[in-house]
Amino acid sequence: MLMKQDARLRPSPICFSQSPIRSFGPAIAGMVLILVMVVAGASSWLVGLVSLVIIGLLLVFRHWHSSQQDDAVSAFVRDSNEEVQKWQERLRCLHAETRQNASALLQLSDGVIVLSKDFSVLLINPSAVRLLGLKKRDALLGRCFTELVRVPQLLASIRSAVKEHQPQEFTVEVHDQGTIRPLRVRVDLIDTGEEPNLQLSLRDETESRRVEEMRREFIANVSHELKTPLAAIKGYAETVELAVQDDPDAALHFMKQITSQCLRLERLVHEMMQLARAQSGPANLHLSSVSLTEIVEDAIRTYEPVAIANDLELVPEVFPGKAKIIADREATLTIANNLIGNAIRYTPAGGEVRVSIEEDADRWVLAVEDTGVGIPCSEHQRVFERFYRGSRNEESGKGGTGLGLAIVKHLTQAQDGEVSLESVPGQGSCFRVRLPAVASAELNRV
Repeated sequence: MLMKQDARLRPSPICFSQSPIRSFGPAIAGMVLILVMVVAGASSWLVGLVSLVIIGLLLVFRHWHSSQQDDAVSAFVRDSNEEVQKWQERLRCLHAETRQNASALLQLSDGVIVLSKDFSVLLINPSAVRLLGLKKRDALLGRCFTELVRVPQLLASIRSAVKEHQPQEFTVEVHDQGTIRPLRVRVDLIDTGEEPNLQLSLRDETESRRVEEMRREFIANVSHELKTPLAAIKGYAETVELAVQDDPDAALHFMKQITSQCLRLERLVHEMMQLARAQSGPANLHLSSVSLTEIVEDAIRTYEPVAIANDLELVPEVFPGKAKIIADREATLTIANNLIGNAIRYTPAGGEVRVSIEEDADRWVLAVEDTGVGIPCSEHQRVFERFYRGSRNEESGKGGTGLGLAIVKHLTQAQDGEVSLESVPGQGSCFRVRLPAVASAELNRV
């Protein structure tokens, strides 16, 4: 394209090198006319007059011819300048596009490597350097890839892609300073018109595997939680059939056990539905200005009989002012119920559960503190996982579904809040939930 453009822009010979006949034709014709007049015996004054006219015409022709050349040169220069500007603009666009592509490649979270036919590194982005555990990206360019990476399956797949001229996709594990990193690798051939280059795409599968493991664990936990009460119900039902005539009292006892297990199943299903709602985010919540004080008072009234039955003291320290928050009332009530119920479950008889509301800048804090068995520091993050049961279940001899604190966490985050835990084994725990407060101007309108 450039060669064609250069040929088109090359000066035409006609513009700068006129033929001798065209340049000197008028002068020759004038001289011939004068000679003819002299030979014919024309008078000298007539010859002189004709000579003057011819000289004038020659001067006019010379001026006209010179102006024509100047116009041609000016037009050529103007066209040349326009073409130069066009090419400069194209060059600027090309540079901008190149910088944009380079920036996107550098910021890409997936690793990208381009190899030549002899496996030399032509291009490698920072993510590929990090995923393969290499160092100094600039020092890797031009080096043989087989010398930098010692992963037999990766190297074998690259050679297979070259040999079979087919893309290869596989998963390998890269060992990097004691860490095993699973990588999803795809090898593609890039057609450059000559011998093809190779492009390697690397994707870290660590997070995907972690999510998959959590999914399998969740399914296993749900299956176990459902299997236990169902097996108990089945066993009790079979026993009732045998004892209903011979031992009515035993049959009544077993019926009560069936009812208890059904309630356990009902509670499990209900909490699983609450967890699904919490994990869906704020989409299923109806956020508005609500009173945290009223919500906490409702939860305390619900659990007062439970605390008395377990020989516990439930102490409310509700903030007397208007603790207005931006939240979903039902979701916040679920948070309060789960925290208070959790504290009662893991506090031995004679203990205390204290519920309070605190003001913290632009947030209101619901704090539930108990004198129970406590939680080891190593379990502080895991207690918010689904179906997780820590060491305190063994110490207290009581256990729930393992979903209560997970529901608290997800409902709090869905309402733009935060949940935290302070606990010392043997000295109790304190859970704090921070929810956004209603602005003072809006509070006055309320």
